[in-house]
Amino acid sequence: MIDQPRRLVVVSNRLPLVLSPGADGGLVSKPGSGGLVTALLPVLRDRGGVWVGWPGIADHTAEVEAALDRSAKKAGYRLAPVALSAEDQAGFYHGFSNEVLWALFHDLQSLCNFDPSYWRSYCEVNHHYAQVVLAEARPDDFIWAHDYQLLLLAAELRRAGFT
Repeated sequence: MIDQPRRLVVVSNRLPLVLSPGADGGLVSKPGSGGLVTALLPVLRDRGGVWVGWPGIADHTAEVEAALDRSAKKAGYRLAPVALSAEDQAGFYHGFSNEVLWALFHDLQSLCNFDPSYWRSYCEVNHHYAQVVLAEARPDDFIWAHDYQLLLLAAELRRAGFT
């Protein structure tokens, strides 16, 4: 029997696509850009797996799910969205990730805005990501957590018993 390669579960702030309104009023998707997308899409296609991330739209509707399903069929791997509200994005991404972590990682401590609500949002959103990973991942999957936005993800997964 030939061993199957372990599936890859990529977890990043955003899914590897951009959803936007189409001419018919529905949503259309376009491939995302950047090094992560370019490097990991062929691996996901060849090994099989799941990409977990925010779809870029605050309102998580059946229309979003349908657009993601269409894109996943074309791509050859599953897309697992993390539903985030506009408030989540404000505190998690624009707040803690950009106003604290980005500044710290670029040696710009004087630009940090240590708002306690940002930290609470960052913790909550990392927990949301972990819940989606736990729902999608299999015990033998290889999980690739990317982005400084997800520094708490591994601890959340361990706390839930995923090793």
